[in-house]
Amino acid sequence: MRKVYSLVIALFVVSSFSFMGCTRHPNAEQLQALEEQKNAALSAENTLEERRREKSRLESELNQKRRELQETQNELELVKQRIAE
Repeated sequence: MRKVYSLVIALFVVSSFSFMGCTRHPNAEQLQALEEQKNAALSAENTLEERRREKSRLESELNQKRRELQETQNELELVKQRIAE
């Protein structure tokens, strides 16, 4: 998660050096590079959001499996007690 943000920031900083020039107005190459950087940042943010949703779903599934495991262990203990009696 932080790697993605760090990567986006690093790309932005590095690309900003290439935008510095002698003219006050950006040329076509600089505008295209800026657009590519914006698209890359949006793509990284979308990927990050997808990963967060996936992580949330997997954590929910893990919690459900843990509850099922606990219920099964409780049932096993109950069966062992009944057999011992």
